[in-house]
Amino acid sequence: MKKIFIVLTFVFISLLGFADNTNVGVRIPLGEQKVELDPSLKMLMGLTKVENDPKYKKLVDYVEENLAKKGIVKYSGAINLKKGAMEIFSENGVLLSEEKLPDEFMTMISFPLNFEDDKEKVKKMLKEAYENPAYVTISKNNGKPKIYMERTMGPAKEKIKIIDEVILKRELTEAEKKELLSLENDKLIEKYKSYIESEISKGYQNNKLIMTKEFKNLTETAVMYDKDNSSVKMEIKYKDNSLKNGTAKSYTNNKLVQEIVFENSTATLLREYHDNGNLATELPANGEAKIYYENGKIKESVPVKNGKREGIAREYDETGKVIKETLYRNDKEIKKAKKLK
Repeated sequence: MKKIFIVLTFVFISLLGFADNTNVGVRIPLGEQKVELDPSLKMLMGLTKVENDPKYKKLVDYVEENLAKKGIVKYSGAINLKKGAMEIFSENGVLLSEEKLPDEFMTMISFPLNFEDDKEKVKKMLKEAYENPAYVTISKNNGKPKIYMERTMGPAKEKIKIIDEVILKRELTEAEKKELLSLENDKLIEKYKSYIESEISKGYQNNKLIMTKEFKNLTETAVMYDKDNSSVKMEIKYKDNSLKNGTAKSYTNNKLVQEIVFENSTATLLREYHDNGNLATELPANGEAKIYYENGKIKESVPVKNGKREGIAREYDETGKVIKETLYRNDKEIKKAKKLK
């Protein structure tokens, strides 16, 4: 029963961590326990104009003017480490906005300078990591607002390129924009996702695909590729726009290894699979938890109530014969294991 106990201890957790990490348009500010929309996504959705912050007026005017005249607008943004600021430039190199970066961020990225004798080497590394510009294009895709973002980071030999693309279902109304700006954390993510037709992110290292993330039709997918072309995939299929109910599946090299059914962002059923595809483990929040031999025959079983063992646990040999019984109450062993002949 040891494996069942260990898995039950860890499985009943929130799935929001995965969801947050696959959101192209959502970020978590340094040192803060909240999520917020990426500034470029706020521009796409018209939220920056509604906020009416004077430091972004020139940028907002530039975006609106180009969209009205040409139906497309391009700009770039980059960190200036010397100034400690984020700068945004027009397609022609005109400075549109400049915003001071948080002191916490500047302290964090300069931390390596305290431990390296070759300061110039560290400065070069930081410059390569943070000062490469991100290029942004906002346009319409069959009348639907669309944003394309491309950025690179790291030294030339190991340069990583990230490409993001988000398409909205439609333009937001003024009331919807104000509502979105008033929301926080889970409610913000839920409402943001309700306006998204598709959200795709791809990562490349030395021009080789190493990562993809996608959200479309209530399905969220993330795939990581290794150097030997092996892959790890996580797929969540949500039941509704609340993003709190659905099924999450994990794959290794396209082979299903784990499946989690969740309600209200909490796992209610876990299934794990053997390499041959047969069910290995079945752990409900309530019901009968089971572990199977690789040939598909049951190996262990125990009643579970609210994620805790409750009742008689049984172990079986490969012929299906019960070989041991143990009584549990509130996840504690009440009666020592009884070996059966």
